[in-house]
Amino acid sequence: MSEYFQIKHATFFANKDKKIENVNFSISSKGDIICLLGPSGVGKTTILRTIAGLKELEQGEIFLNNKLISSKNFTLSPEKRCIALSFQENCLFPHKSVIENISLGLERRNLKKFIHSSNDLINIFHLKGLGNKYPHEISSGEAQRVSLARSLLSNPDLLLLDEPFSNIDPNLREELQFRLKQILIRAEIATIIVTHDPNEAFYFAKKCGIIL
Repeated sequence: MSEYFQIKHATFFANKDKKIENVNFSISSKGDIICLLGPSGVGKTTILRTIAGLKELEQGEIFLNNKLISSKNFTLSPEKRCIALSFQENCLFPHKSVIENISLGLERRNLKKFIHSSNDLINIFHLKGLGNKYPHEISSGEAQRVSLARSLLSNPDLLLLDEPFSNIDPNLREELQFRLKQILIRAEIATIIVTHDPNEAFYFAKKCGIIL
């Protein structure tokens, strides 16, 4: 059986002094979650950005759903990949309200209907009452939850999460981790999570790769 997502002999270029070479890993099927675990600065985010099409691949190949999306000589444009990437830092549109930012996920939605509405996600991620506020009016943890909701609503073929709970209050983190894992499995969204937290990695992941 072919893999749903696969990276073959890839070299990721972080900067002139940092390369991550000969990377190989795969996701067997939709709904599987894998984690890349390692300290800050080792290139985990570079891998996600390259998978999303925001950086070019130096060597190797990346396949999604049996289609080549990146190689040394080919880069499928990000908007054609049906991949959602939620960054650690605030990546919301500053001129759009919270509800407008979340609703952008609808514009990129996969043909398959998602299991939750935007209102469902607002409740799940404890964003009620923030819909008309703008990114500069909410906390970093709230912005991170808005980004998660937007990415999920797009119902991507592949979801990439960069330290998704780093700015979220510890008292809320455990609940949201549980709810997110439920959503990913029920909606059958293949997911790669980057984290420096071993507990988070081992809670979410079917497979875990360690980058040092």
